[in-house]
Amino acid sequence: MISNIKDTFLYFAYGSNLFKKRIHINNPSAVFIGVGKLEDYQLDFIKYSDNWRGSSATIVPVEGSQVWGAIWRVENIHMPALDRQEGVETNWYFPKTVTIFTEDGKKVECRTYQQTINPPPRRDDQDIPIDRRPSMTYMECILKGAKECGLPKEYIKKLERIPHNGQEAPNMKKLLE
Repeated sequence: MISNIKDTFLYFAYGSNLFKKRIHINNPSAVFIGVGKLEDYQLDFIKYSDNWRGSSATIVPVEGSQVWGAIWRVENIHMPALDRQEGVETNWYFPKTVTIFTEDGKKVECRTYQQTINPPPRRDDQDIPIDRRPSMTYMECILKGAKECGLPKEYIKKLERIPHNGQEAPNMKKLLE
């Protein structure tokens, strides 16, 4: 059961913070609560990240699409660290509250992050443009996290079909070892 606990917030992760080792770098209090789905959004990649040597994930409003992710409970004292990690102060992402559906169909309000730029929506069968593709390292991190959290197998297969840019991110690769 997901309920409010004093001095904490729920966070919906759909990118690199799916991976437990990654989220705990800046958010040591994060506790995995379960899997959830964000309706009427699509996972996409837009802005190039020097850290990851490819574009990082974001959510884009697209009616009928859905993004699966992890629901984490995080202590309020770690919200500034999460905001810094997501680049809120540099306008890389902005925080927003979204309604997430849990696996048992319940609704929970979660904090998540969306990039400040939205591309035109693309069809699910349409490839991400080459200049917006994530690196191999970033996709490896997302996939490890998706499997570790137990996201639906069909969604993991969809993630596995996302083309990467062929780049590795040596600094972030250590995280995956």
